[in-house]
Amino acid sequence: MLVMVRYADEEYGIVEDYCLDYLIATGKIVEFARSNEWVSIESDRVRGSGGIYDGPERRKPNIPIPEAGEA
Repeated sequence: MLVMVRYADEEYGIVEDYCLDYLIATGKIVEFARSNEWVSIESDRVRGSGGIYDGPERRKPNIPIPEAGEA
């Protein structure tokens, strides 16, 4: 999916969504557009920031791993 971003030099561009983590971590962008709003990297919650999540993990399947000797 394509995402509109605003770079630190005030230029705008469009990038693939998988590039966002890198652009945020390297400080290359200051904002990006969600479906209904612009998100500021400095003041809004973005992936990987915003505290500790204490809920269930929803991104990985909850498949039990068999111990040695079980089949």
